[in-house]
Amino acid sequence: MRRLLVTAAIAAALFAAAGCSGERDGAAAPDPSARPSGGTPSSGAASPGATPGGAAGSPAVDTSPAGGNGKEVCEAATKASTSSVQTFVSELGKSLQAAGTGDTAGAQGAQRKAEAALQTWGTAMREQSARATDERLKGVLAEIATEVGTMKATVESVDENKLQQLQQRLDQLCGT
Repeated sequence: MRRLLVTAAIAAALFAAAGCSGERDGAAAPDPSARPSGGTPSSGAASPGATPGGAAGSPAVDTSPAGGNGKEVCEAATKASTSSVQTFVSELGKSLQAAGTGDTAGAQGAQRKAEAALQTWGTAMREQSARATDERLKGVLAEIATEVGTMKATVESVDENKLQQLQQRLDQLCGT
């Protein structure tokens, strides 16, 4: 799934660099500094399985792969994301291309398909979060679902930094 999120972010950056978008709307993306440090869920509670007894003044962070049904949940999340991200990137590109040629109907149709892909992606991440027995994995998948829920079928709505941060945490939990 890492490559897929990076692909979405790169595609957004390339479209922006090509002049296909205007200025970023800072209100469309959550503040990355609002994310909890250390990659722990936002509840503030220690993650189950966290390594006890970290260095004085610093919380212990469990960097091990997700336990419980983590392998199955990671595989299902990756599979569900693959189709959604590919569709989103493809349809976003089609929408931008159609808009560039003045094909309003084509742009709107592709935009609707891109939005549907985002909805499917977010739903899949919420479902996998609900299935996860590892609280850390549950939290990251829920955060991905929330982030995807803020996205629209526009380049400006893709927060590459946030997606990359979430992906790094998910990669760590999924052992990839």
